[in-house]
Amino acid sequence: RPAARPWALEGSELAVASAALDSQAARRSPNEVLVVVRNEPLSRRTMSRLRPGEWLSDELVNGYLGLLAESCAAGGGAAGGVHVMSTFFFAKLNSSPSGYNYEGVRRWTKNVDLCACSLVLVPVNLGDSHWILAQLDMQRKHIEVWDSLHHQHPQCVRVLSQYMADEWLARRGKRVQVTAAHCDGAPLQRNGSDCGVFVCAFARCLALGTVVDVSQAVMPDFRMRMSFELLQRALTLRECEARARATPGSGSISVPREKRLPGRRKVRRHH
Repeated sequence: RPAARPWALEGSELAVASAALDSQAARRSPNEVLVVVRNEPLSRRTMSRLRPGEWLSDELVNGYLGLLAESCAAGGGAAGGVHVMSTFFFAKLNSSPSGYNYEGVRRWTKNVDLCACSLVLVPVNLGDSHWILAQLDMQRKHIEVWDSLHHQHPQCVRVLSQYMADEWLARRGKRVQVTAAHCDGAPLQRNGSDCGVFVCAFARCLALGTVVDVSQAVMPDFRMRMSFELLQRALTLRECEARARATPGSGSISVPREKRLPGRRKVRRHH
C-alpha cells in the first residue's frame, strides 16, 4: 500500500466495502439492513451516507465509535482505559435552560469509573450542522477540542469542563481544576461534508495512540474503510496501530503540520 494512501483498502476488502455503498442498490432497497452494530441496524440508506459528499448520521458515528471502544477494551496497552460517549450524550448534558444538566447524564456511566480512564472521547453534533470531537484526559484533567474547521467552542468547553469536575467530585470526592484548549494542529477539512468522517478518524488515532495521519485527501479512503469495518463489525488494524496498541506508553499524540486556511467557512446543514 503506497505511503500516500495509509487508509486505503485493497482487493476483496475494497470490493465488499464498495458493494455496500452501491447507489442503485440503495435506491432499490433503501431499508434493507446490511449489518447490526451494537444493537443498531444499519440500512442501505444509512450506509449510503458513507459515499463521498454525504453527511454522516448519528447511527454511523455511534456505530463506528462503538467498534473503536470494543477494540480498545479488547486490546489493552496504549488503548486501555478508553471510554467513548454516544453522540446523544452532549446534547443531553447541554439540555437544561442553564445549558448544563449533570443529573440528566449522571446514570449514563453508572457502570464505568471515568476517573479511572485514561481517555474519554465525546463526539458533539453542533446544531445539526457540524461534528467536532472532545478529548477528555481524565488523569491530566485536561480537555482538547478537535475541530476540522478550527472554530472555537467556548460553550462546549465550559460544559465539558464542569462535567469533568463534577465526575471527580461525585466519584472521588475531589475538587479538581480542569484546563482546556482547542487543537490548533487538527487537520483541516476543505469541504462542507466530511466533518463527521474527520471526527471518526480523530477518535481512532487518539484512542489507538497513533499519529493523527488524516487529511482531506484521505477522506474517500477512510469512508471506504468505515464501510468495510462496520460490515465486519470490527476494526482492521494497520501495522502502526497494532504496534501502538501492544506497546505501553506509546500513545503520545502528534499531528502532521498543515497550513491553516484564513478565516472561517460556513458549513451547510446536514440532517
